[in-house]
Amino acid sequence: MSATGMDGHTSEEISDRIWRGEARENLVTRVANAIRSQVQSGQLACGVQLRGEVEFARELGVSRATLREATRMLTREGLLTIRHGVGTFVGENYGHLSSRLESMHSLSTLIRERGNEARVDGIRIRRIAASREVAIALNVTPASPVAEITRRRLIDTRPLAVAYDYISLVDAEWKLPLIKTFDGESIYRFMATKLYQQMVTSHASITAVSSNRKHAELLHVKIGFPLLFMREIQFDAKRLPGLYSTIYHNSSLMEFTLERPGARP
Repeated sequence: MSATGMDGHTSEEISDRIWRGEARENLVTRVANAIRSQVQSGQLACGVQLRGEVEFARELGVSRATLREATRMLTREGLLTIRHGVGTFVGENYGHLSSRLESMHSLSTLIRERGNEARVDGIRIRRIAASREVAIALNVTPASPVAEITRRRLIDTRPLAVAYDYISLVDAEWKLPLIKTFDGESIYRFMATKLYQQMVTSHASITAVSSNRKHAELLHVKIGFPLLFMREIQFDAKRLPGLYSTIYHNSSLMEFTLERPGARP
């Protein structure tokens, strides 16, 4: 593979991945997954131009319509970029956003550190009755008043995550007007500066889940696409839970890493 285009060996690997794909995947999904796998593994580097549609479809053994739909899917994810009149390229800024599990990180900070724009839309803040799950996380009784913050996080124009944050309003209804001024950026900074609650530790769990219709539409993925679902309870210095978050991450854009020390001799 040259610096400007892909070679025949890469096409063979993509074709092999397509026809080894899960039987439950339709052909468009197989093609998209095969190309995505080559990008994520580094076989197709950022900026590389794909073959022309006719030649590429023939090499992969699929129709032009199937390849075109798979390309559109990957373009919506930000993995591919179409330059009209020139060709289709692997996105220059494509790659997983990495978050270390050993420490608490603001998504906005992680995005900006990588040189991208952190954006938020669809923010909604309301007072609700705590579900059993939220009540347990915040150590309040079920149906207690909590503030729910819903928002979509984007890296540049690509939907990265859908987040739901919960803050207890038990004996603290005064918090709600302040919470409604939240701009959707760092919830940690907001709680420290506006609510005077510094979150210092957290307990998080991550599960792979399939996207439902709502999250598929918000994250621009197919229904059933794998998402990384995080549940996280944040604690203050007194070890009291101050914030509970549930976040659905687009697995094609987000990864979590963990450094594990080796066994002592």
